[in-house]
Amino acid sequence: MLLLDKSAAPPPKVCGEYLSPGCLPILERIGALKSVWDAGGRPLYGMTIHTAARRTLEATYPRDSDVTGSPLHGLSVRRAVLDPMLLDRAVKDGAEFEPYFQVSDLVWEDGRVVGVQGRHRGRVTALRGRLTVGADGRNSVVARRVGSVTRHRWLDKVALVSYVTGAERAEDVGEIFLGHDRYCILNPIGPDLTNVGLVINRRDFTPTTDPTRFLLETAATLPGLRDRLADARPIGPVRCLGPLAYRGSQLAARGALLIGDAAGFLDPFTGEGLYTGLRSAELAVQCALPALCNGSAAHPDLRTYAAAWRREFLPKWRLCTLFQHAIRRPPLAEWLVAGLSRRPDLTTLLMAVVGDLIPAYTLTPLRLFPRLLTRARTFA
Repeated sequence: MLLLDKSAAPPPKVCGEYLSPGCLPILERIGALKSVWDAGGRPLYGMTIHTAARRTLEATYPRDSDVTGSPLHGLSVRRAVLDPMLLDRAVKDGAEFEPYFQVSDLVWEDGRVVGVQGRHRGRVTALRGRLTVGADGRNSVVARRVGSVTRHRWLDKVALVSYVTGAERAEDVGEIFLGHDRYCILNPIGPDLTNVGLVINRRDFTPTTDPTRFLLETAATLPGLRDRLADARPIGPVRCLGPLAYRGSQLAARGALLIGDAAGFLDPFTGEGLYTGLRSAELAVQCALPALCNGSAAHPDLRTYAAAWRREFLPKWRLCTLFQHAIRRPPLAEWLVAGLSRRPDLTTLLMAVVGDLIPAYTLTPLRLFPRLLTRARTFA
C-alpha cells in the first residue's frame, strides 16, 4: 500500500478534535489506542447542551455492558498528535509513505481507474495501482473525477475553530451552546486549553472579517457563553472552513472508492467526522480486500462498499438533519431538550447512537418523536 500526501506531515485541520466512544474499538483493533492515551487523550463522558432559553440537558454515554458497568466515554485529542500517530502506525504496519505528491487527476484504462497523476517534487508523475482510495478530504480529486460533489440544498454553514486559554469549561464532557441557527462547542483538550468551535450560516461571515475577533465576539452572544469566555485568549490562528455540508455522488467506481470526508460531510454537531473516517476505512478493507485477493478490483465488489457505506452512515445523517432543523428553529430545540430531560432512558439511547455505539437506525426521527410525544402527554 502506498500513501500519497502533498505535505511531509499531516496539515492542520479544522476539527472539534473529538473521538466518539465508537472510535475507541477501531483504534484498539489497529493497535493505536494506547498511543492515543499516552499522548494525552482526555476522556469525555457525554455532552451538555445549553439552549437559547437556558435549558440544560446533561447527556452521558451509557455504561459498559460488561461486569464492571463502567461509564463509556469518548476522547478529546489534538489532531496535531493524532494524525501523525496514525500515519506512523500505518507505516509500521507495512504501508509506504510518499510525501510532496499533489494528485491532480486519475489514470483511466478501459473505463476503470488504474492510478493517479500529479506533481511530485516539481515533476509530472503517474502512479498505477490496482485500487485507488480517495482519502483526500472535502476537496477530493478522486470524488470529482469518479462523479461529482453536491452541496446540501439548505444547510450552508461555515465553521471557525481555535484553541483558547482562560475559558471556563467542563472538564469531562463537551458542551454545546445553542443560538438561533448557530451554535458553539467547547471541548476540553488539555489543562487550560479548550477547542472552541463556532458554526454559523455562511452568509453571516465574510472572508474580510477578522476571524479571531469574530469568533470570540459572536460566541459571546450565545446565551450562557459571555461569562465563560470573558477571560479567553486565543492560542494560534483561527481556522475557517465552509461550506460544510456536501456529498460525493459516487462512492465507488471500477478501481476506486472514497473514504472519510472525501465521501461527504454533514455537520460537526454530533462529532461524526473522525468516526466516519476510521469506520469507512474499515469498511473499505472489508469490501475491497476479497477483490484484491482474487486478482481484481471489479465493479460489483466495490459497489458492495457503497452499499455498506450507506447502511452505516445514512441513518445517522438523517438523525443529524433533525438536529439541524432544531438549530434553525429554537422552539423545536427547546421542545426536544425539554422532552429528553424527562426521558433519561431515551437520552441514553440517543447518546449511544450519537456516540456510534449502536446503529443509528435504532433511533430514527420517526421513532424518536412518538416517544417524546407519548411522555409529553403523560406529563400534561
